[in-house]
Amino acid sequence: MQSFYASCEVASRREFTVTRRMDRDDSDPALVVAGDPARRSGIILAATPPAKARGITTAMRLGEALRLAPELVVVAPRMRLYIETSARIQQTIREHFPLQEQFSVDESFFAFPHPSTLFCDPVAAARGLQQAIWDQFRIRCRIGLAPNKWMAKVANNVAKTVAGGIVWWPDGDLLPLHELHVSKMWGLRKRAHVLELEFGAKTIGDVSRISRGALRDRFGTWGDVIHRWSHGEDPSPIHPDAYDAPHKSYSHRVTLPRDFYARDEVATVILELLDEVCRRLRHAGQRGKRVGLGVTYARFEGGFYRARALTSAHDDARAIYPTLLALLDQHWSGDGIRAVGVSVDDLKTAADDQLSLFEDIPKRVQLNRTIDLIHERYGKTSLYRAASLTAAGQLLSRSKKIGGHWSGTP
Repeated sequence: MQSFYASCEVASRREFTVTRRMDRDDSDPALVVAGDPARRSGIILAATPPAKARGITTAMRLGEALRLAPELVVVAPRMRLYIETSARIQQTIREHFPLQEQFSVDESFFAFPHPSTLFCDPVAAARGLQQAIWDQFRIRCRIGLAPNKWMAKVANNVAKTVAGGIVWWPDGDLLPLHELHVSKMWGLRKRAHVLELEFGAKTIGDVSRISRGALRDRFGTWGDVIHRWSHGEDPSPIHPDAYDAPHKSYSHRVTLPRDFYARDEVATVILELLDEVCRRLRHAGQRGKRVGLGVTYARFEGGFYRARALTSAHDDARAIYPTLLALLDQHWSGDGIRAVGVSVDDLKTAADDQLSLFEDIPKRVQLNRTIDLIHERYGKTSLYRAASLTAAGQLLSRSKKIGGHWSGTP
């Protein structure tokens, strides 16, 4: 979906409906979705094409955006609206193409056989879906068609820049892929910079001419992946039930309302995040043997992410918390902290409880089960730690949000 959050806002406001056209991005208003329009603070979460044409970018501070374009229409995020709209759009895609996999709140993979009598013209089939989404939701979408998921994702990024918003790369035609700059290799991030700097690869075609062995020597197992992608190969299947698949890790992150400098304040936030991660672990019947702590410093500049293995797998915050504090003490520079994240991975299926000579493990397990049951029945704010009542606590304010943003009313 194009500028999904912003498009949902534009589509839901009557004052913009008359003039908007599917084939004209400039028929949208210059609108942005930002954290707190009343206080003129926060960052830009989404912007319409006319707003982007004025130099507005995602993650830009709202104050800076308003200096660039004082006429911007600024609206607060309504996460419930976006999630509900996403669910309906995903259903529309499934009605057109039953073999479908939701990839994110605003992206989806779908597949159909080609050539076939039902889909003799892939572009026409995609155009039909594009029109259906516009007719039902007044939201534009861009579609990349290719023989596999990775190429389709790259084609989709190209489709964002062409008229009509649809790009088709037929099977066997690698020229459009190979002409793209190496930075367009989706999924590589910093590895694309290494390919350009160390191997002299300017295009994806240049990468395809690097031997598999050389790539493996430099990137390990990632070298095989890069080699396959550069040749337009990706064996990944469509997973209609991808969201129901077991997690490989659990994490939780919060952006703080101000910079935190006191260790006890940061520790409070870490404990709140860890409680949520452990609750999700127990709900899935899993435990983690490695924990990670991510910190972003003031002005969202710098920070660190560090992980450490535990002696055994746990799903209890009390057992994991000291390790996270140790990571904080070891790696924190003392700069103001603006965002904190906690993760648990290297997951194991919860089996028989490991006993201890020093702790009453069955009692701890029963306590966690009771707390989880209370939360399921009465909500997360029905029972919480006293530390959440301090100035550092984020639990109560976040309980009113979805995805870290105010849910709003659809």
